[in-house]
Amino acid sequence: MECETSDDITVVAAKDGMEYPEYIQVKTTDKDTKWTQTEIVSRPDTKRPTSLIEKSLLCDKHGPGAKFRIVTKRGVNKGLEELMIPLAKRDRQRIADLADKLNRKHSATLSERGNNLAYWVKNVIWDVFATTDHVETRNLQMVSRLAEEAGSNPTYSNVKKIYADLLSKVDAAAVASRRNMAEKTITREDALVWWNQQITLSNQSQTANAKPYRRRGDRFFVQIHEFKEDASKRGSTAYDAQYDLKVWRAAKLARYLADWVPEVSLRASELPEIDQLNLRSKLEAGFRAIASEHPVNVERLLGETMIHAVLRHFFGSEPIACKLFHRSALGDRVTRNAHIVPSTEGDQLWLGRTHLFRGTDFEELISAAASELSSTINADVLTEEREIILHLREPQHLVRNDLGDALERGAPLDELVKILCLPLLIAYDSQVLSGGHSADYQDRLKVEVEEMGHILINRLSGDLVEIQVHVFLVPVESLTFLLQEFSALVGIDGI
Repeated sequence: MECETSDDITVVAAKDGMEYPEYIQVKTTDKDTKWTQTEIVSRPDTKRPTSLIEKSLLCDKHGPGAKFRIVTKRGVNKGLEELMIPLAKRDRQRIADLADKLNRKHSATLSERGNNLAYWVKNVIWDVFATTDHVETRNLQMVSRLAEEAGSNPTYSNVKKIYADLLSKVDAAAVASRRNMAEKTITREDALVWWNQQITLSNQSQTANAKPYRRRGDRFFVQIHEFKEDASKRGSTAYDAQYDLKVWRAAKLARYLADWVPEVSLRASELPEIDQLNLRSKLEAGFRAIASEHPVNVERLLGETMIHAVLRHFFGSEPIACKLFHRSALGDRVTRNAHIVPSTEGDQLWLGRTHLFRGTDFEELISAAASELSSTINADVLTEEREIILHLREPQHLVRNDLGDALERGAPLDELVKILCLPLLIAYDSQVLSGGHSADYQDRLKVEVEEMGHILINRLSGDLVEIQVHVFLVPVESLTFLLQEFSALVGIDGI
């Protein structure tokens, strides 16, 4: 493509293995009337071929099969409408009549290649664009379509950037000196190099700003119990993994939870980089991170993936920070997960804790859980929680990221407490499930979880009166077997 050489734009194109030039003129004259036959054949200098169509024809000097294009802001009248129809769809007789009529106006005018105005009429396309906005809209659509064909899906802002860069290249060629044709010409090879670079940059931009938590997959659990006290900010929910052909789905549950390990163990910025070529290496990197941290064992990982799955599926959460392997001077006093959960009153910050309970001393479990929750409402702990989130979060990857002033370092902790919820997940060996499948097992299971939920909520410390607390109960047939299955899948020993 040559810019501002023999014509406004000269394009050397190829079709069926044959090259041909296309000469493009852009006319932006302002009038209230449409273009007419009289206007396009009128000569400003009557002694020379200076009419619009003659000047276009006389560009024909670079090769056989020349095509022409006129681009205007004003439309054409009825006498020229045939020129706006694609060449292959024109009425042969009408275009032949128009060609003969216009050629008679200046029959002596011939291009260097011996073509007359009749040839011009049969090989010209007339485009009308009222404003540059129309041109931009069409070209942006073209960029999007070509990018999609190249396997990319750029955002609107990416497409705008690509188009702006393209305009800069064309403008540079247009203002370059005619003494340097290399600078005034954009070759196909150069354009393809530029285009591939733009696609690469677009893909990188998408990865850099991708929202990986939009996808949640399919639910595995079924909710069997829900209790909520708005006045006391307390609630409990229970989830059942169910049976397959009267066999409790321990292996499938382990697989389901193992599938969450990459999202639990990798940062948000790492998740969009996963594809079919690096899936294995990314998973192995996540597992190595697990194995390298002594404090993180299979029980903790199982609990964290379980609460992660519940929050993602049933509460539409987004993990705000990958905290599982972050070291803190406060040790286990800080939580290992942090999620943004939408609510009708605004987004909330949920900091969860998990317990795997295999014993029979339920009182011991209640005391330990209440003590942990109580220790969270401590100025040092809340300050550390906020610092960890600010250090680890990657807001460009979050759809929801508006927690007001709560995460501002200088804000009072009271602002954080206003949006805080402390979910507590307890997975336990269920007496109902340990007895095997029965037709009424779920009814008996509901009674079991309702009783446990009410006991836990009623025993929570008075220090937590102002804090929203939600208890998740997950009854399990055998935690020992579930841990073995899960451990084998993620490659961690130490049960």
